[in-house]
Amino acid sequence: MTTTTIAGLKVLVTGASSGIGAATALAFARAGATVGICARREQRLAEVLAGCRAHAPDSRSWTVDLSVLDGLASFADTAWQDLDGIDVLVNNAGIPKRRMATALSTEDLDEVTAVNYLAPVHLTSAVLGGMLARGSGHVVNVSSMGAHSAAYRIGAYAASKAALELFTEALYLELHGTGVQAHLFVPGSTRTEFSTPKPGNDAPFPQDPASFADADDVAAALVACLSEERFMTFANPAIEAVAARKAADPNASLAAMRQALGARRAPAT
Repeated sequence: MTTTTIAGLKVLVTGASSGIGAATALAFARAGATVGICARREQRLAEVLAGCRAHAPDSRSWTVDLSVLDGLASFADTAWQDLDGIDVLVNNAGIPKRRMATALSTEDLDEVTAVNYLAPVHLTSAVLGGMLARGSGHVVNVSSMGAHSAAYRIGAYAASKAALELFTEALYLELHGTGVQAHLFVPGSTRTEFSTPKPGNDAPFPQDPASFADADDVAAALVACLSEERFMTFANPAIEAVAARKAADPNASLAAMRQALGARRAPAT
């Protein structure tokens, strides 16, 4: 295990207008990093920026729609210049898509893939050259338990996160020895608006409120993962155990899930 000093780092966090992204930006700022944040909602972003600047006065923000892929290289250049370099890129932005695979439209698929997979890849590619030239840096890609538990009713979302995981795996292997590290971070269910009902989505899954983590705790785990040389970090042991059970025997795990879903659908007698 290595130790990464956060103070003095330049950190870019995407999807930072609320939830895990906002909590992560604030956690880095409190630890002494200069933070750059981006999202689509300008007013919400301004509120988070004010919180960051209370601890890191040189923090910056940009209103960006990450689904517009053609503009991401230019945005990355702007962020690099405004922050005077980027030491840590946190690809946190994501959109949910709770919908049966049989009901997904091509527009659904394109939007989810663009924001959840292609945008992180484009941004990573845009900053990687500078990190490699400097010989240091971190790329943190935020995934989901949708890629580790069950993809039921979230096929497009889970697939976009699974693609991001494999891209991160390639980076983790290929960047070894360069001074640049790739990290995969899995937050699990968190108390944010991400898990609330949204237009164009089916209703959220019923879950025990006690199973949800606080965004601040998840953010702390994300910041801490910079000091870990391992590939994948789960926000807490409980979700890591769920993922381990499925990974140990996916056939049995999915068979049990199908049986449980069948029982729920069966008419009462």
